[in-house]
Amino acid sequence: MSAMLASSFSTSGRTSLVSVDMANQPHSVIRHELSASVGHGPELAVVVLSYKCRPSLVSAVRSICEQDEPAEVVVVNSGGGEASEHLSAAGLTVTVIEREERLYPGGARNLGIAATTAPYVAFLADDCEAQPGWVRARRDAHRRGEAAVASALLCDAPANPVALAGHLSLFVRRMPGIDPALALNYGASYDRRLFERYALFRDDIESGEDTEFHQRLAEADKPAWHPEIRSSHKGPATVAFFLRDQFERGRRTAHAWFAINGLRRDQVAINIVKRIGFILRQSPRVAEPRDRIATFLALPLIALGGCVYALGALSAYTRK
Repeated sequence: MSAMLASSFSTSGRTSLVSVDMANQPHSVIRHELSASVGHGPELAVVVLSYKCRPSLVSAVRSICEQDEPAEVVVVNSGGGEASEHLSAAGLTVTVIEREERLYPGGARNLGIAATTAPYVAFLADDCEAQPGWVRARRDAHRRGEAAVASALLCDAPANPVALAGHLSLFVRRMPGIDPALALNYGASYDRRLFERYALFRDDIESGEDTEFHQRLAEADKPAWHPEIRSSHKGPATVAFFLRDQFERGRRTAHAWFAINGLRRDQVAINIVKRIGFILRQSPRVAEPRDRIATFLALPLIALGGCVYALGALSAYTRK
């Protein structure tokens, strides 16, 4: 990793470059330096990341607008789809940034950061819904001095074994019931000044932009696990969709890990196969008791999906 990091973002056709010389940054703990800049507007900005204006975008935005605490909301939609019209038709009045070309998640995140002013910035994918208290709990955690706040992720249809298999295959370590020592600290919100200190997200990788950003953070500034902050995720509901999704995610993961850490596709595939056993062991522990039957039925699908995920990784072109 170079000592000089740079990220670019573009609004209204203009591109700006943000660079941070990490070699000259003090190694003090940002967590203790940052405090809430309480003003007259919302303290939390929520950037909703949308691609081709999927139908679920409306429910994602509504889940933020109906929170008990106001938020500054910006939708970044790329790839077309007229998000502004769909949201207006649903009675939702929020700022929308439309880009006809496809943006990778990092580029969409960076546009949202540039378009907002609240001291804390959160992100929500267009296939997710924020649960009640999502905004307030994030704001309160940041007010207490946490620089980055991670959250839990729920399956939106846990009674469906296919949907549950898809969710547990990907997010078993983001379920609220996971052992905190095993939790993956994603779904994070950030104090805006972290982006001044560490630069923005990489916009040239298809996935893993948050993983790469977290690798740049000092240990004390990495996201803290908050399982009480929860979103629900809309995943595949049919076996065919589940397997296609697993394959495509494997391909994207291989590309991302090659770009971030130089891992070859076969190394990524081996790691995926190795984690299948872990997912199978953890799934009954983290699932809700009422979903016990669906979890039992999901286990064979989890094993199959893991193998398909590995095949997707092997199909990726990584130049090695």
